[in-house]
Amino acid sequence: MAEFDAQTQLANLRDEIDKLRKEVATQSSQAIGEVRDRAGKAGRSVRAAAKQGAGYVRSEGAAVADAAREHPAAVSTLVLAAGLAGVVLGYLLGSVEDRTPRSRYWR
Repeated sequence: MAEFDAQTQLANLRDEIDKLRKEVATQSSQAIGEVRDRAGKAGRSVRAAAKQGAGYVRSEGAAVADAAREHPAAVSTLVLAAGLAGVVLGYLLGSVEDRTPRSRYWR
């Protein structure tokens, strides 16, 4: 009699475990579907923003190129000034470097 009760309880527990597995599988598949939908929407919005940004950068680049064609002396002066500023900055950074005394290999 006790053995019969234990077997029925085990069978009931197995049925409950199977039901729980099915529920978890259903919920996880629904969650994965929602995540896929959200990722697809995010990908589409990022793609649209990238296209818009690329168009803006392209138009600004064309405007800069036109300005450079119209004023070549100003562009060469700007490039020369930027190069000179880089040389001065490099010299200043190099002269500020803390010189540590070199240790000798022998003592």
